[in-house]
Amino acid sequence: MQKRILNIGIVAHVDAGKTTLTEQLLFQSGAIKQLGSVDKGSTISDNLALEKQRGITIQNTCVSFNWFDTKINLIDTPGHIDFSAEVDRAMSVLDGVVLLICAVEGVQAHSLNLWENIKELDIPVIIFINKIDRDGADEDRVFSDLQKEFNMKGFCLNHPENGCGIKPYFQCDMSLNLMDASYENLADLDEDILEKYLEGTLSTYSMLGEKIQDKIFLKELVPVHFGIAKTGIGIQDLADSICMISPKNSVNSNDVNAQIFKIEHHAKFGKLAHIRVYSGVMESKENLYCERLDRQIKINQLLQNKTGKLEVVKSLVCNDVGIVAISEEVISGDVLGKEIKTKNHDPIAQSVLSCVVEACEDSDYQNLSRALTILDIEDPVLEFTWDKKERVFALKIMGPMQIEILNHMLKERFNIDVNIKSPEVVYKETVVDRAEATVRYTMPKPCWAVMTFGVVPGKLNSGVVFESFVGVDDIGQKYQNEVARAVPWALQQGIKGWPVTDIKISLLAGQEHTMHSNPGDFLLATPMGIMNAVQNAGTQLLEPFYDFNIKAPQDLLGTITNDLNNMKADMEVPLFEGNLFCLKGTVSVAEAMDYSIKFNACCSGKGRLKLKIGGYQPCETSKEKIREYKGVNPLDRSQWILHNRGALKPDERIR
Repeated sequence: MQKRILNIGIVAHVDAGKTTLTEQLLFQSGAIKQLGSVDKGSTISDNLALEKQRGITIQNTCVSFNWFDTKINLIDTPGHIDFSAEVDRAMSVLDGVVLLICAVEGVQAHSLNLWENIKELDIPVIIFINKIDRDGADEDRVFSDLQKEFNMKGFCLNHPENGCGIKPYFQCDMSLNLMDASYENLADLDEDILEKYLEGTLSTYSMLGEKIQDKIFLKELVPVHFGIAKTGIGIQDLADSICMISPKNSVNSNDVNAQIFKIEHHAKFGKLAHIRVYSGVMESKENLYCERLDRQIKINQLLQNKTGKLEVVKSLVCNDVGIVAISEEVISGDVLGKEIKTKNHDPIAQSVLSCVVEACEDSDYQNLSRALTILDIEDPVLEFTWDKKERVFALKIMGPMQIEILNHMLKERFNIDVNIKSPEVVYKETVVDRAEATVRYTMPKPCWAVMTFGVVPGKLNSGVVFESFVGVDDIGQKYQNEVARAVPWALQQGIKGWPVTDIKISLLAGQEHTMHSNPGDFLLATPMGIMNAVQNAGTQLLEPFYDFNIKAPQDLLGTITNDLNNMKADMEVPLFEGNLFCLKGTVSVAEAMDYSIKFNACCSGKGRLKLKIGGYQPCETSKEKIREYKGVNPLDRSQWILHNRGALKPDERIR
């Protein structure tokens, strides 16, 4: 009989103890015979050399263990916000999440980011409050802060005893602060419980345990555990609680449907795609439809991670997680099969910084291009771009920690020494007025594409909207499809050298030629027409900004507001909670790029700064913010036509 399968993620702010918890679950389930140590770099789930060296998790790692009749695939995720794209990818395939909170530090900035993402995806969550044996641990305060910061109702399934042990809730005095708060939350959700709570007869109520589990199942109550991952206290209770989670609804089909959540390259097996199977039984050597590629792709070998070692398996069953050795051009997030409906959600964090990567040795130029192409496949948020004319490689990053990791990976995996320049802010631009432009691409024949484009400023952070007012009698649908396909390419660089956004583009008029027109003519001509319209309208720069949320001791209010004023931040009126103040507002990324370091030094760890990309807003244009157009500009009509007709280097043509 097939075991029940659950896919569980462990998430937390950095240094909360995720990897240590993973080791304990593996050890206490019997999956490993000896505990690994983060300090000694001997853990199962940290495979990269830098993970072992730094004692941090950089990439998602999936390991499995059995807990009675349930197989649990446990995904250990990075805690540092610079690697939150890894967490985003894992979240998409999880049945449930264990969120670790430190009993000393409490709710930290990245904990809030993770919580918001968990709630948006509507994933069942268990909170594990770790390190209850540490000096400064304050379980009452942390539980209270959790409910306030997360806007949740928690129920403590166990209770700390003398700072080094735990006792199950049903053995605890109901008058204890944590238990009283838990039962009050339960009473708020159930009239029968409320009546018995007020009567003082709740301890004798035979249905109490069932009521608690019902509310947890409905996600009205959030289960909270206390423990010490390092010594194994509370691990068995946590594993029991994990097994109460129900698997995410699978696809009701006998056909194979799966989703890719990670890509990596292996020295022996080549390109590996980590997947979750949602229906059917996946077998090696079969062909599956890839939605994004719109074609069948071949599945080569199937593998699974058996406590740190890859083993070949014959098949992967419904709900299981595994690895596909594959040579196809799949990326993270790809869906295999035709019956999975993907759900879009906001990422935990976004890249708004760009950096240039240079090989220290000229002889490594081609090798570096191949290495960065591989890393971009593994982590698409890098958005690797290669300006072949200027011989420049550029990547988008989350923060300075990622630069260190990239340096290390390029050296260790590819034996390339690189210089990664300091990150720069990624600006955008938008049109400031309404304008039109007509493009006539009729020479040299055979070609014919005549179009008039109109551009209008869009609402802030609305993106790009394209619509056609031209009938198919004037321009056939197959040609109009090419126009729509060319719009994103046309807007990759604007008049000031940055991507154009927040714009409405209209195809107002045009004509094809019965004999001379072909789809490539409209693909070539569209960027010329749109860029001329953008130039006629004029553009202004937009800069990314953070929404910030600060909580810190009141005696630091003056210092922090002074720093924010110096950064030209917009601040709301501060709110006060006891000896703390809460302050929200917005500040430009350029001004606040390094503020988290200054903030932490100012607060000595007693304050919380949450920064989240809020969007883009107009900013002043200065000479240093304007970039030269890279490549051939569509405004240079003759050069643009020549290089897209093959007269210039092939790698400069529209793809």
